[in-house]
Amino acid sequence: MQYQLNQTNLTDDQQSSMNIPREDEENALYSQIGFVVVQWGHCEQSLELLVNTLFLQYGSNNLPKRKRMPKQLGEKIAFVKECTSLIPSLAPFRNEIEDLLGNFEALTQTRHDLVHGALSDSPPVNGVYSFIRLETHPETHEIKEFQYDLKAFPNLAGDLVRLGADTPKIARRVFEASPRMFDYR
Repeated sequence: MQYQLNQTNLTDDQQSSMNIPREDEENALYSQIGFVVVQWGHCEQSLELLVNTLFLQYGSNNLPKRKRMPKQLGEKIAFVKECTSLIPSLAPFRNEIEDLLGNFEALTQTRHDLVHGALSDSPPVNGVYSFIRLETHPETHEIKEFQYDLKAFPNLAGDLVRLGADTPKIARRVFEASPRMFDYR
C-alpha cells in the first residue's frame, strides 16, 4: 500500500512550500530511496550476523584492538577483513568474504548519499535529481552535492538484491563451520 497525503485542505502555495510530490517521477524517486533503505537494512543485518559469529565464535574478540564488537559499517567491514586475513579457519571463505565486502564498499557511498542527502532546490532534469549532504568531519563540515538518475535504479536494485541474497548465505555458512558452534538440541 502506498501512503497518500490528503492534499484537499492545502493551498497551492502550501503544497509547493512543503515539496509535496506532484509528479510520478517524484513518487518513483521516493519509492526507490525507500527500497534502498529497506534492502540495505536487510544486507547490513546479515553482515551483523557475520560480525557476531566472528566475534563470539571464532575468538575475534581476542584480536589486538578488538575488545568490543564493531558498530559502524566501516568498522564492521574492517573487522571482517581483519578476521579473514588472521583466522586460518576462515581460509575456505576468504574469496567469498572479500567479494562480499567489496560489494558492500561499492554500494556504501550511494546508500549514504541517498539516505542522508536532501533534495536541493534545483529542479530535476530528465529524471536526474540534485541532492546536497552535509558531511561531518572531526575538524570541519562540508557540503557535498551529488545527482541521482532514476534510470540508474534497475542496476542499483539488482546489486542490492544480490548483496541481500549473498550476505546471509555467507554468514550462515561461516556460522555453521564455526569452531564454537553451539548445540541447541
